[in-house]
Amino acid sequence: MILHNDICSINISIDTTYTVESTDNKPYDLVINPRHLKHSDMYKVFSIQIDLFSKTISIAMIGDFYSYDKDCAVLEDKILTILQNDAIVQLNINDGTMIKFKEFDCFGCNYGIYRVQNGYIVYGEIEITMLDFNFNKKWSFSGKDIFVSMSDKKAFELCENSIKLHDFEGNFYEIDFSGKLISEV
Repeated sequence: MILHNDICSINISIDTTYTVESTDNKPYDLVINPRHLKHSDMYKVFSIQIDLFSKTISIAMIGDFYSYDKDCAVLEDKILTILQNDAIVQLNINDGTMIKFKEFDCFGCNYGIYRVQNGYIVYGEIEITMLDFNFNKKWSFSGKDIFVSMSDKKAFELCENSIKLHDFEGNFYEIDFSGKLISEV
């Protein structure tokens, strides 16, 4: 995932070679392991490269094994918000320090995080979750099956006034930003 603003350019990818507690890892400026995962745990490592144009900071962020890098982060001014399945980390992009770490209850895996007017929408396998700016759950919505599409229909589409969803069985849902069902087919 690549993010840009006037301050920086950020590249987030998965480092498949990183091993927790090993001395043979690629060098990083910072290693962030908020859950204190060990070598024997199941984990995934995000390689985060922050290019501030005057310097570059490289960060290894160790998190849940079921983390996905496609839509895993939101960049707002000097704050990078990163989703690693059921946990969110906020980093200060100027020095890479962790500002906030929060775990939240959810069902299934989470695929992406998106900034909306009143907080963040988390696109999950089983539920769509609305979090406030402190990452407290405001609501969640589930369908009849998982929000994954095997057809040409998008499983998750964030629109201006609603969220459109297709589940594995082909059912369609449209919800508003209060988690209320607008239409279902």
